[in-house]
Amino acid sequence: MTRLDRGFAFLAFVVLILFVVSLLFALLALVLRLRNGRIDARHRRLTAAWEPAVLQVLARSASEADMADRVGKSDRFHYLTFLQGYATRLRGEERTMIRRLAAPYLPELAARAPRGNAEERGLAIQVLAGIGMPEHADVVASALDDPSPFVAMTAARGLFQRGQERYFPVVLEHLSRFTLWSRSLLASMLARGGPGAAPLLRGMLADDSQPALVRTVAADALRLLNDVDSVDIAVAVLQRQMDRELLAACLRIIRQLGHRDHVPIVRPLVASPDPVVRAAAVATIGQIGGRSEVPLLQGLLDDVAFWVSLQAARGLMALGEIETLRRLAVTEGPWSVLAQQVLSE
Repeated sequence: MTRLDRGFAFLAFVVLILFVVSLLFALLALVLRLRNGRIDARHRRLTAAWEPAVLQVLARSASEADMADRVGKSDRFHYLTFLQGYATRLRGEERTMIRRLAAPYLPELAARAPRGNAEERGLAIQVLAGIGMPEHADVVASALDDPSPFVAMTAARGLFQRGQERYFPVVLEHLSRFTLWSRSLLASMLARGGPGAAPLLRGMLADDSQPALVRTVAADALRLLNDVDSVDIAVAVLQRQMDRELLAACLRIIRQLGHRDHVPIVRPLVASPDPVVRAAAVATIGQIGGRSEVPLLQGLLDDVAFWVSLQAARGLMALGEIETLRRLAVTEGPWSVLAQQVLSE
């Protein structure tokens, strides 16, 4: 056999191996698809059987004990996720009834929560946080140290809500772990803690040893809570910090909750070299300022940063300078487009 023949034989062998491997992967995918299809079909059948029974329990035309006979041992986790779906839509006594239906199966779920892959652990923590609190709050809290960020975040969201105030400090201790998540998502989560979370969040905002991003999230959460007591802290931060996002977050607090006396504190930041800080400062001036700030805002209409110019135009609108914007709208140049946009808003 020549070298060329051996080369063709080797190539054919490699192609054959690749074909066999591809075929095996295709068969595996088919088997998994069929298996998942059977599981989904079974879950649909179970849900169809459980739904009217649960509605009867909620309507008090059947006893809670009647549901126990309808749940097989292998179907308990699906049953709990089914009940959680109801719990998210119910309040008061009906939600309490759903939690009672779930209670017999939650200890088993709590025991297995640290096991399995990240998706399984996350779903277990989600169920425990949704219908297993406060009895299983310690299990949820332990998941804050889970190696999976998804599982840890699920635990944080479950713990940081009204009624679980004793767990707020431990969640905030882990907050730096979640800084890769959306800041708006984190702030919204913290705001769900209600007024009971505000003192802790104020402490984080005032603490210079905390990472700037953590303090920024705390500031946004305080703004969502309309926490007036955070205004003085935001003012103090403006006078000693340089981080752009933290400065912008504090300016948003003052914009929403501050008053005209804060204008002299905000005004120097209008000249900041950072366009993010400059835009936030201009937006704040436009919201809390008075007629004396009109010339300042007019002078910022031709700022090199579009967002600064836009905030200046919006500020003029907020201060009643509609005629100024109308005159600009009929001129030529970038001011015209800017004025037309603000007037259309």
